[in-house]
Amino acid sequence: MGKQESVSDFYQFAKDLAKAEKELKVEQWVEVTLYYGYADKQVSLYHYDLPREMYFRYQWVIRWRMAKFQCQYPKQIVSTSLYFYDKRSGESMEVNGCLSKLISAKAQITKAERKMNEYIEHNRQNNMFFDENTDEELVKFREKLERKKLECAECEKRLELLVEKRRNNQ
Repeated sequence: MGKQESVSDFYQFAKDLAKAEKELKVEQWVEVTLYYGYADKQVSLYHYDLPREMYFRYQWVIRWRMAKFQCQYPKQIVSTSLYFYDKRSGESMEVNGCLSKLISAKAQITKAERKMNEYIEHNRQNNMFFDENTDEELVKFREKLERKKLECAECEKRLELLVEKRRNNQ
């Protein structure tokens, strides 16, 4: 399958990711910390905890506060630290994080189901000997897809347990 992906494929995958996030009830938040100093001599100056959309909409407020601190501490380098996470589960939204992998897996399942349906529809129209139940490629693909769905469901259950545990601790 040396086919080059088009922009519409990426757009569709972004829609699949958004759908997966919605199904998982992900609430994307960001923790912003303004500080100066390095490592163990780091001094925290201000802390924000807000929804991701609000962070992107009001970045000017953070830049303004950073400029204010830079004027207050002219000999220091004032920096920003960002931590993106899911408010509901407390899980990090980093690329290698559990939640990001789950969202990606759900989006890949949606994409695979769409491709499978396109394959079936194409063969129904263009191959009069096509049988869904005996087509080798389709049978293997369905088995693989079912395994992926089971893995995804198990991961989703682990996430729900994590959310429950977090709620009980609060």
